[in-house]
Amino acid sequence: MQQLPEIWASPEPTVARIDRTRSRDQLSETGHEARESDVDLLASLGVHATRYPVLWEKVAPQHPHVRNYGWASRRLNALAERGVEPIVTLLHHGSGPAYTSLVDPHFPRLFADYAAATARRFPWVKRWTPINEPLTTARFSTLYAAWYPNAFFDHAAFARAIVNEALGIALASERIRDTIPDARLLLTEDLQGFTAADERVEAYVAHKRERMFLSCELLQGRIVDGHPMHAYLVENGISPAELALLERRPAPPDVMGWNYYPNSERWLESDGAGGHRNLGVVDLAPERLDMRALLRAAHARLGMPFALSEVHVLGNERERARWMLHRFADALAVRDEGIPVTAFGAWAAFGMVDWVSLLCRNERFVEDGVFTFAGPHQRPERTLVAAVIEELAAGRIPSAPPEPAWWERDRTAVA
Repeated sequence: MQQLPEIWASPEPTVARIDRTRSRDQLSETGHEARESDVDLLASLGVHATRYPVLWEKVAPQHPHVRNYGWASRRLNALAERGVEPIVTLLHHGSGPAYTSLVDPHFPRLFADYAAATARRFPWVKRWTPINEPLTTARFSTLYAAWYPNAFFDHAAFARAIVNEALGIALASERIRDTIPDARLLLTEDLQGFTAADERVEAYVAHKRERMFLSCELLQGRIVDGHPMHAYLVENGISPAELALLERRPAPPDVMGWNYYPNSERWLESDGAGGHRNLGVVDLAPERLDMRALLRAAHARLGMPFALSEVHVLGNERERARWMLHRFADALAVRDEGIPVTAFGAWAAFGMVDWVSLLCRNERFVEDGVFTFAGPHQRPERTLVAAVIEELAAGRIPSAPPEPAWWERDRTAVA
């Protein structure tokens, strides 16, 4: 029998500061925080592991030295007792508690202190994700103004945020390994692709292609003089000494986790007025979506083991199952080519809410995941995706639902 990648199933745990006065808590809004029985549902899938939150904002919301690990301790121990290994996440699309932020110069030290305390509290946890999708979080917060500090195309704020996150991850990794020498670190990011429709956007697309690898290459110590992103960061206020620190003391992840959604691949075209339009390839020519090509390019660039750490799509259960199994086929195909794909992770185990607006509008737009979205007052139910995950975890590959899904409907191809 073919040895399949490790199978994960994980809840959507974002706690995001939307602006100075509002935050969104997916653990609360999906009901997962209140339902101890969800641990049994995860275990019932037979998965090897789950990316699980022990979030800074939840554990130490008011003061960095006042921490409450009660909820986290109950959940992590319950998972371990049921044979599901927790891969602990410390910050998930957050900017930290109210006493710090992504652009706070004290952020790296404060975050590393929290990581060290959490490692001491759970020394038996072997796998860690210090910060989920640091590049995406920095972009949404400082370039697109979706989340705090709500900056709009503020490249200096972006540079500070991504370097703070990289320094925080590097310091946190050191502090975790002070307690757990054999700890393994997972870095997660969006697997992005960019196509330039005309020559007026080619330079910007080239920048975005370089930027896609920025968080990992910062941690690898690769952002040195001569690297395109080195000049960009220095021009936007980052001290060369900070980049040299990451070069001298690199903290590369053990595994790079890629998250891939239909909108991960973008089509950019000039708008005729000196700007550009940023469109989803899935909306223009879905047949051009090509996760395999992106994984090949990423491996050629980074040269490390990969996981597909988030696999989910907005759709009915048959469409979600079809997306998952097609992405699993992609993972096996590139693994057969020699790219080490070590794990495959189903996402949003208990659904999510308002991600169509990046959590900015409280519209109660809910999505089902592996199980149905139940909110705080009901019990999640199994979906077809749960059956798929159960089969994959048992080493069997089921057939995908045969009906074309929404992203496969006929479209007029991009010229």
